[in-house]
Amino acid sequence: MSLESTRLSYERITRKHTQELQPILCDPRVYVHVDDGVAPSSNELLESFISREVGPYGDRSHERWVDYVVRLRESRTAIGRVEATVIEHRAEVAYILGFPYWGKGYGSESLAWLQQFVQKNYGVKEFWATVTPGNISSRHLLLKNGYREMSNDNLPQLMSYEQNDWVFFKAATA
Repeated sequence: MSLESTRLSYERITRKHTQELQPILCDPRVYVHVDDGVAPSSNELLESFISREVGPYGDRSHERWVDYVVRLRESRTAIGRVEATVIEHRAEVAYILGFPYWGKGYGSESLAWLQQFVQKNYGVKEFWATVTPGNISSRHLLLKNGYREMSNDNLPQLMSYEQNDWVFFKAATA
């Protein structure tokens, strides 16, 4: 499958991307509704990229971590990242784009690409996403992309879920 969509391209995240993505992914505006509102430091970002590059370990060795830098195709400017944690036939998806790139459809485009990518390459049949309460923009993005909001009863074991999070589900396409 192509590592491109209409306006975006994607490349596997490595530790080498830390410096390039630091201004985007360490911007406090991006974390208003994520990670208790605290942006990572550049060292924390580097550590997370190293961890993602190495892959799951220990009691998480049954997972597959799929993490990609999102770039504008024409300029090759990095604008954020998309990720999926694949467990058996389901994927927990997430996205984070730099503040200047919000509201331009890049989140929807990169999420659609990620879904197709993990469905084709990992046999995913279900997509799950969690959003912290108050993150209306992410809620809207997921609903616009065919996700359904789920009640917090009888959910599968989700890795990124916290008690009060909004949880969303989408079945893979045939």
